[in-house]
Amino acid sequence: MNTLQRERWVNEVLQEVMKAMMHDVELRSALVFKGARILNLYLGESRHSMDIDATAEPSWVKEMGSLDRQEEFLQEHLPRAVRRHFERQNPVRFTLDDARFERNPANHHPRGWDMLQVKLVVRDHQMANIRGLPAAELEVAAAESYGPDAVETHEFFGAPARVYALHRIAGEKLRAYLTSLPEYRRKVHGGTREYRVKDLHDIARIVKHRPLMEVEFWTKAMQEFRLACESRYVDCAGLETFKQDWAQVRIRYEQDQSLATVTFLEAEAALDEVIASFSLMGAFPLVSPITPKS
Repeated sequence: MNTLQRERWVNEVLQEVMKAMMHDVELRSALVFKGARILNLYLGESRHSMDIDATAEPSWVKEMGSLDRQEEFLQEHLPRAVRRHFERQNPVRFTLDDARFERNPANHHPRGWDMLQVKLVVRDHQMANIRGLPAAELEVAAAESYGPDAVETHEFFGAPARVYALHRIAGEKLRAYLTSLPEYRRKVHGGTREYRVKDLHDIARIVKHRPLMEVEFWTKAMQEFRLACESRYVDCAGLETFKQDWAQVRIRYEQDQSLATVTFLEAEAALDEVIASFSLMGAFPLVSPITPKS
């Protein structure tokens, strides 16, 4: 199985896992789905997504009271929901062999930004002779602040799931890209990280679908960008912040064959447009000093 085949297989498995989660009442109450996979549901698939992104629902976090209880809840409900979904297939193709839960970081995050990562070991009965199939991954991020209409209920896969609105996804992807840059990594003493070039690709997709002339949409996206940045202490002076190490970013972008549907120059033009629009709205400078943890 080559790299492209592995990506397609993981993408297919995760699509079934997403269906299982959205059809489970308990999981729908605990999680808000987001990220590239939800973006694909809004816009149509442009690239494979290699994980499922979700965030803990704030009222559920409050009800659970601790990360230990959150993890125990997911350990109980997630594997059961996935197994039930797989067993309903006719014929049955997938079997869940194991669900491995990890915390990132392994020790409690000093600011409570703990992420739960789940690796699902799935057996494919159509590939009985293939060993070493990759695990399907789910990431559940810590709850954070968002605007009053940032979460919407949509009917995906025949179930009413709560997902990030498209304008929230736009704002969060811009924030996520900034958190991969050296300036931010130094600020939070987080070490180096790969440039999140896929976020630039996805911003270009959103711009194509929702042009900058749709002022209300991009005003909401700007507000969500600011909220997302403030929740993770991200500073931004404007376009110059985004353009850190830009030559290296271009190399990394053009090396990623999964981004071929949007050229780097198209992604750059979309970013320039969005940040120019945000500047006119007074979004910058955005300064989020790290405050002592209470």
